Amino acid sequence: MDLHEVLIGAILGGLAGALGGLVGVGGGTIIIPILVLLFGYSQHEAQGTALMAFAFPIYIAATWNYYRFGRVRLRLALIAGAALAVTSYLSAVWVQHLKSDELKKIFAVFLIITGGYVLWKSFRPIRVQADEALSRAREWWVGLLVGSITGLLKGITGLGGGVVMVPLLLLLGRLDQHTAQGTSLMTMTLPVAFTAAIPYWEAGHIKWWLVLGLVIGVILGSFFSSRIAQKLAGRLLAQIFAFTISVMGVILLLK
Repeated sequence: MDLHEVLIGAILGGLAGALGGLVGVGGGTIIIPILVLLFGYSQHEAQGTALMAFAFPIYIAATWNYYRFGRVRLRLALIAGAALAVTSYLSAVWVQHLKSDELKKIFAVFLIITGGYVLWKSFRPIRVQADEALSRAREWWVGLLVGSITGLLKGITGLGGGVVMVPLLLLLGRLDQHTAQGTSLMTMTLPVAFTAAIPYWEAGHIKWWLVLGLVIGVILGSFFSSRIAQKLAGRLLAQIFAFTISVMGVILLLK
């Protein structure tokens, strides 16, 4: 056992899980750039390892809390999950042919965009109408479109969970905020990220002891953050987080 990698993973996973619970942004957003910038992992290794960690149902407890209060559209989550599994695998296969520096630049640009979006959302949250019933046909096209877009970005960058899926569900599915978050969590709790991790695994870009540490850390971090989230200024946290990941994106782009 590589205790050094397990420890790194547990610390990063705890940080990512805490931020996910407090700010509502996926853990890969903070895990991947830190692995590259501070610990010297290649971009492919950082993304592949993060994808494999999040292929496990580490948010199942949070998902259950949403589900038992009727805040999950199960069929919509299953449709989106199926589309995500296919597109994330195809885009992840394509990524393996890129050089690490090329992939790093793509990731850096997406990280800067993500930081800008989180910052904008902290000042102007998306406004939607009350949750409404989706017709069967509309549920299919919304699920396929949302899942396909999320999967495409997830396979290429290792990101694309809640930060992509939730706003798409709000705007296209016209769900309320809680139902959008619950449906996104349900989709990501399904083993859909595993298909995106397979090409990274086949190329030897998975650090398994690091995966173990990340899984443990995210479970613990997200559990404790959910207890203190209501006591902190969420808008300020989101703005600090947005600024931090934007700076990381610029550093990666220039490095």
